[in-house]
Amino acid sequence: MPEPKISVIIPVYNTAKYMDECLKSVLSQTFTDYEVILVDDGSTDGISSKKCDEYAAKNAQVIAIHKENGGLMSAWIEGSKKASANYLCYIDSDDWVDTDMLEKLYAQTDSSFSDSEIISSNYIVEKSNEKRKETQSLAPGVYTDDSLNKIKENILGNEVRPITMSRCMKLISRKLILDNIRYCDTSIVMGEDVNITLPCICDATRLVITDGGYFYHYRLVGDSMVHGYNPKLLSNLELTDKTFRGILSDKKIPTAEYQMDREFVIMLLVVLKNELRSQAPNVTSRVRAIFLREDIRKKIMSTKADISSKANILLYFCMKHPVSPVIFFTRFILKTYDKKTNA
Repeated sequence: MPEPKISVIIPVYNTAKYMDECLKSVLSQTFTDYEVILVDDGSTDGISSKKCDEYAAKNAQVIAIHKENGGLMSAWIEGSKKASANYLCYIDSDDWVDTDMLEKLYAQTDSSFSDSEIISSNYIVEKSNEKRKETQSLAPGVYTDDSLNKIKENILGNEVRPITMSRCMKLISRKLILDNIRYCDTSIVMGEDVNITLPCICDATRLVITDGGYFYHYRLVGDSMVHGYNPKLLSNLELTDKTFRGILSDKKIPTAEYQMDREFVIMLLVVLKNELRSQAPNVTSRVRAIFLREDIRKKIMSTKADISSKANILLYFCMKHPVSPVIFFTRFILKTYDKKTNA
């Protein structure tokens, strides 16, 4: 049997209630020359693991892999190593895709760049009371040589990135992934996709942004990590800062330090939101402790970050002026917004 053109890698962990919708969308693709690798990351619900085996038994295109729980990153890494196609496509098992996604993305590949290209579509955020199209900031088109180098020199450190750093909604050359897995740190729990997408973009020689192509449906669940409180977010940011600086340095990106200084400040906005969402009684004192810390304050005050959204302007002001009245007001506004959008 000839090797498939695309390997679709789907990590699975206790997502049985979403798997049928996800797999139906994948197995109904108009493009047929692909394999599906289900990576069960030690599911404990008693159903998800069985579903992986059931799909593999019923469809010759599906391969089921079972491993001990190691987290999302470890799951897609395992799937990537088992893949046999030149192009990898990642889909999370609680999301779904349009049935022509693989066909439309593969049509934009170039065989002369098969070891070093990324084809990216747009996506739709699917929430219980909201459906929102998200478009890549980069204009649709093909980027190579100087135009791609300019992207690499400005990929991080922006309020809105030129291209989403998610590994999903893309075709990525398998060689790019396998060559850069060495950078992946499974202890990173937020920004883990940047850990692999960043070095892949740095090594890519061709990047394609589709025109339209809202193929990928990203399901936003209420208990998502980005909307709950994570007490380890600051330490995670410090780890990603060190890791991503190392990547950009290794890849000889001349703006590495400039990008990462700005990226650190931009991501501090996320840290601040995270702290303000805490239900603990000492929020104000904890926010002050973080943003008056000498190294963090020096970075904030010495780095110019371009902030344009109203919400982030308020958070940025709070970061620069971490006094009790400002913290209290910012927290009130954030909680009011959360109630409104999650109603």
